[in-house]
Amino acid sequence: MAMSENPFVRLKARVVVLGFFAIAGSLALLFGMLGTLNVLPLQPSDPILAPVLYILIFSGLCLSVLLWSRQPPLLLKNLLGRWPDHFSWQALGLLVLGLFFFSLGAFQLSYLLLSLVAPGVVEATLQQTLLLSAEETSSPGLYNLLMLFSAIIVAPVTEEFLFRGILLHRWSVKWGVRPAIVLTSVFFGVLHSNLIGLFVFGVVMSLLYLHTRSLLVPIAAHALNNAIATGLEFLTAQANTDVSVNTLAEFRASWWLGVLFLACSAPWLVRYVRRSWPQPQAELPYFMNQGG
Repeated sequence: MAMSENPFVRLKARVVVLGFFAIAGSLALLFGMLGTLNVLPLQPSDPILAPVLYILIFSGLCLSVLLWSRQPPLLLKNLLGRWPDHFSWQALGLLVLGLFFFSLGAFQLSYLLLSLVAPGVVEATLQQTLLLSAEETSSPGLYNLLMLFSAIIVAPVTEEFLFRGILLHRWSVKWGVRPAIVLTSVFFGVLHSNLIGLFVFGVVMSLLYLHTRSLLVPIAAHALNNAIATGLEFLTAQANTDVSVNTLAEFRASWWLGVLFLACSAPWLVRYVRRSWPQPQAELPYFMNQGG
């Protein structure tokens, strides 16, 4: 492909980052003005605005990237690819379970270390919940529905589009596919406040995309991972904290769970990454799909 026909030459990563801040800032200003004018039926501090803003920001950012990439055009069909033939859902499910337990273990141990220097930060993180009650938001049913929609639908689609679809291609064109995998995964981990766990998650999502040539596969894996996480939180909430950790002391006492999760999942994930790690000159999914 000629450089003039490559949409990832003109589409800079800083455009994505600046677009995020521009959209987030504009929406925050708009909602603030509407709140001041008492147009919104909600208080500006109501937690329900969080999933609303997330949906609007990330959906708007994806749309903006597509609109920006018109010369030369970014063809969505080449970026997405098609669902692979003879695909094993069982293998994908086992891989996602391994990632989920690795992420839990990495969170447990990394935040255990963080609690030694910043216990307040860790305590605040432990008190955060995905689902809220009537005492915490004016419309708990709508809030929980929006959070589930964000976690299982919006986040997998928009984040995989941006990180694996756009940034992985852009940085691969600029620096090569291997550095691009590492950089996008570090960025992904930092933004999710679980650097090690989500870094590995990002690496595996990148490898799934490169191997299958279909962005639909990491989207499905991401959605399955988030569905497991939200389902587990729902079950622990229903169990009324019997299996959840609510205090810093309980969190520190359960350090052995982090070790167990990592010991069970890390060897499997390392084996997968080693077997799937691409060659330096590996062709990218967008251009492979363009060629049929």
